[in-house]
Amino acid sequence: MKKRVVEYSLSCIIGVLAYFFWALPFRSVLNYHEEFQLFLLDSDYFLSHLKQMGGFSVYISEFFVQFYNNYWIGSIVIAIEFFFIHQLTLTILKSFNVFGVNNYRILIYCLSLVPTLVLWLVLGDVNIMHSLIIAVIIALLLLYVLVITIHSATYRFIGLFLAPIAYVWLAGTSHYRIPNSTFSFEHVYNHKTLQILDYDFLVRTNRWQQIIESSEQKQPDLPLTVCATNLALGMTNQIGRRAKEFYQNGTEGLFPPFTKESFSTLTTAEVYFHLGLMNTAQRYYFEAMEASPNYSKSCRCIRRLAETNMINGQYEVARKYLHILSKTLFYKKWACRTLQLINAGDWAILQHPLYGRLRRMRLNEDFLFSDREIDKICGRLLMHNNENVLAMQYMLFYTLLENDYNKFIQYMHLVKNEMSYCQELASFEKYVQKH
Repeated sequence: MKKRVVEYSLSCIIGVLAYFFWALPFRSVLNYHEEFQLFLLDSDYFLSHLKQMGGFSVYISEFFVQFYNNYWIGSIVIAIEFFFIHQLTLTILKSFNVFGVNNYRILIYCLSLVPTLVLWLVLGDVNIMHSLIIAVIIALLLLYVLVITIHSATYRFIGLFLAPIAYVWLAGTSHYRIPNSTFSFEHVYNHKTLQILDYDFLVRTNRWQQIIESSEQKQPDLPLTVCATNLALGMTNQIGRRAKEFYQNGTEGLFPPFTKESFSTLTTAEVYFHLGLMNTAQRYYFEAMEASPNYSKSCRCIRRLAETNMINGQYEVARKYLHILSKTLFYKKWACRTLQLINAGDWAILQHPLYGRLRRMRLNEDFLFSDREIDKICGRLLMHNNENVLAMQYMLFYTLLENDYNKFIQYMHLVKNEMSYCQELASFEKYVQKH
């Protein structure tokens, strides 16, 4: 009994450490895995996975990854899986009994940690998918079945023949998100990648103050972290007063250039979304989903696509996306509420604190979009709706980043004509006077 207590305690310690590791410093990685998959609770989705080699582990993996939507719950899932892996490894090692369990129990305990520690290390590459954990569990289960039937020569032969086939069919052979790429230790716990994911998580959850606090602790020096910092300052009406406290990489710190890559495209899409440029944001969200390395759909992008179409009045397209999300676990309630909002009519959307404000701020007329004249587009947004303080801040700060003070003065006159006095406008005036 004492030996079993020690074994369970060791597994529990591993599980607790795994829980706090993924719930705190690694929570943004859970967010990354969850936002780039779409797990549907229907039979067609299940059968489509079973037809593929390794589809079983992918399906089980995606089922658990959907719980990453809440990183506290997602961390519990990983903690239980690590606990289970360690217990299986211990059971298998004791079944082999090569060294004699009683005489070399400490050695058995040390060896039982190897699969868990190796898996923990490999998962430091954010493109290693959760299906690898499921594949390890499947491999250990098959090995355990083989061990308990090894006393029979017939079962031994059948097991040795069927186990590899069963593993390949159930678990597959590739668990890396990027096709035709392999695991590299250079990607393990890469600081820059984790920093980008942290900011992306904070932007997705609208934690503007936490973004600013993170930038205060360590200056943002990557294009996406600078963009996220400026967006947070804008959403809290602090660009004119505080933007120059942080590193700036030119106008790209406001609007990163378009690239067919999920990280940067999503962050830039959030900027356009909050400015009220729904068509541009919609294009960026769609491109971000299509640029997913493993060609999976994105629950985050589909939600935003539903919102942008609803704000634009494209209700049938919005319903299409919402019906997809209604087949999920964590987005079903939101999708049903939003469908009810659409069915209630335009007046209900206009009363919504977010969608109503963005509909009032969006531009109704068509125009040619140019990322080289984004300051002028912000000016049009401001003239269309003088409540759009974010557009005002981006327009003015854009000229300061270009060191074009003549254009800045022109825009200041525009701002004074279009909107009443505000503290943020005064902070821009003080900045120019100081410099």
